[in-house]
Amino acid sequence: MKKILLIEDNPNVLLNTTKMLQAEGFMVISAGNGREGLSMAQQTIPSLIICDIMMPEIDGYGVITALRENPATTAIPFIFLSAKSDKTDFRLGMELGSDDYLTKPFTRDELLGAINAQFKKQEVINNYYRQELNNLRSNISKSLPHQLLFPAIEVMGLSDILVKNYHAMEAHEVPDIGKRIRKAGRDMHEMVKKFLLYAELESTEQNPEWLQQTKNSKATFIDIEINNCAKKIAEECNRVSDLIVNIQDVSIKISDSYLSVITKEIIDNAFKFSAEGSSVEIIGTYDDRDFCLTVTDHGQGFEPEQLAGFGAYIKFEKKLYIQQGTGLGLSIAKRLIELHDGRLEISSIPYEETSVKVFLPLINRL
Repeated sequence: MKKILLIEDNPNVLLNTTKMLQAEGFMVISAGNGREGLSMAQQTIPSLIICDIMMPEIDGYGVITALRENPATTAIPFIFLSAKSDKTDFRLGMELGSDDYLTKPFTRDELLGAINAQFKKQEVINNYYRQELNNLRSNISKSLPHQLLFPAIEVMGLSDILVKNYHAMEAHEVPDIGKRIRKAGRDMHEMVKKFLLYAELESTEQNPEWLQQTKNSKATFIDIEINNCAKKIAEECNRVSDLIVNIQDVSIKISDSYLSVITKEIIDNAFKFSAEGSSVEIIGTYDDRDFCLTVTDHGQGFEPEQLAGFGAYIKFEKKLYIQQGTGLGLSIAKRLIELHDGRLEISSIPYEETSVKVFLPLINRL
């Protein structure tokens, strides 16, 4: 029996929704506020969480933030409930890791549809990993890119410094080392996520149900999604003044999460492989058929033979950029784009200008 945690401070909504879900055969755990719900989630590890946003003590945003930071609860499907329908609130919830968003009042069919969609997605993911886990274990040492070693070595080296020299260190040195360890850990985490996503995409042809579900996805508010992604990367690179963004909003045939993967990889590459002080332009336009995202930088660029043969483990200019990543992320982006019946085009004049164009089909509009 699936276990659902329902967090809602309105007693009537809490009671009625609990009864509705119990009638459908779910085990329901109820919490009347965010603090109580957070505690229950960590103690019981439910199959899915449905959470109101506006609550006293800890609101829904605080709940999901805490859950996503805990390894035991980070992967639990999470659905927000809200009486507000502003798209800024919607995007904030999705950025914090929410899987879906329902506006109150909602119907029984809307609620069950959202729940069943999340369980179906989890089932697909679980089946895939059960099938691939043994093979992944035996081949992971060969398959993981060598760049994973660099942050691992840095974590071990910096940890040794803390262990052996903490008594002789100045107070301000400890936080600095901690920040460097955290960054290296995040780099490793990102690389492992890329590898697992690449492995997942490699098996898509064996799972037509997952493939069909993926192709039927929909992304809205893409102007906010891409703007936020671009600004975050520019801030991390200390290059906000280099960023130029102009995105037209439209609905396209791809999920928000996969759109985020594509935009993050392409924009991140534009900043990594161009110099501070040179512009990175991100333009989004659409016609009657496709949305086109164009990312242009004035950095290193690619040689023709590199563009012709980039793959999961091909490194661009390895000697110069050995610690800046591999072609794995770009290959993932290309695979996701093609999976959604789109296309990726790259044009480059080395050390002058490189433009990456992503074309994704629009949602049919009446």
